Amino acid sequence: MNLDQFAQAYYQMAGAAVYAKPVPVSPEDTALILIDVQDCLTRYYYEAACRAAGMDMEALAPAMEELEQFIGGTLDNIGKVLNACREKGIRPIHVKIESYLPDGADTGRLHASAGMCYPPNSPTTKFLSPAIPLEGEIVLKKTCSGICVGTPVDRILRNLGVRNVIVVGFYTDQCVSTSVRDLADLGYAVDLIEDATAAMSPARTVNALEGIKKIYANSETTAELLARL
Repeated sequence: MNLDQFAQAYYQMAGAAVYAKPVPVSPEDTALILIDVQDCLTRYYYEAACRAAGMDMEALAPAMEELEQFIGGTLDNIGKVLNACREKGIRPIHVKIESYLPDGADTGRLHASAGMCYPPNSPTTKFLSPAIPLEGEIVLKKTCSGICVGTPVDRILRNLGVRNVIVVGFYTDQCVSTSVRDLADLGYAVDLIEDATAAMSPARTVNALEGIKKIYANSETTAELLARL
């Protein structure tokens, strides 16, 4: 057995202890958290950014096509999870990246350095279909990666009596990963829906999932969750 094989076996053993059974999903103590399902994920956003940077758009076309299909498939699964949770009575909480000030001066250093300054009501902050909040659903905004640092979500969940959270959204290797780890450390049982979350590419998604599932979160597919709901 080499080190990679040992690490895989070790984390499988540890994960089986942390999540010996699936995370319960009931309206009484479960919430669905949707992270950053917004316009800044689209190919049109990246095309505009790359065009402004003077990049060869013709050469980028295949990657943009793949991006659109990859994100689109994830969005379809997010929509299925959201609809099923609404029907079950599981409360959704929508989180997005958006500054409070019109000039974005309150944006966190990391996001500001990366050019992720999204003022209120700018196109990048618009929620994507099929994950548009309904009237009366909770909407939170942040100017950093993690939802627990960037929003009062922990206090809200505790006020609601929530112990278990279902997590979907973007990007798996950034905001989702940070949020899942923080939620786990705060004592929540986390159910990460693998095919309802994505990084910018399939490879980055797989690598990110490898680092958080089974230890920081139980993981299952959209189909598996829908069957349980």
